[in-house]
Amino acid sequence: MEGIRLDSELRKIDDAEVLEIKGEIDVYTAPQFKEAIDGVLSRGQKRLIINMAGVTYMDSSGFGALLSATKRLRPVGGTVSLVQCNNAIDRILKTTRLDSVFHMFDSVDDAVAAAKKA
Repeated sequence: MEGIRLDSELRKIDDAEVLEIKGEIDVYTAPQFKEAIDGVLSRGQKRLIINMAGVTYMDSSGFGALLSATKRLRPVGGTVSLVQCNNAIDRILKTTRLDSVFHMFDSVDDAVAAAKKA
């Protein structure tokens, strides 16, 4: 589909790697989202921090990619942290109680600080 895009960028902040996501995460872009996540995890990262500030929409395929990352990380003591989810995504996370699965943060700095302590 034309016009649907998803951009990702990996930034290093202190010792943490932060995956910056911008755009819509849906059935068309979820494979790209999953590939970006897999790229971080394949580097041996146990603490996945995803800045969602630039995500305008996410459907169930995006939530599925996040749950898949959690399933990979939990056995090795890893975590998935989401930063600055918009109101719609935050509401879905709370309604489905997925907010108890992921660590939720208001800022990248808070997520990086928490990852350092873990």
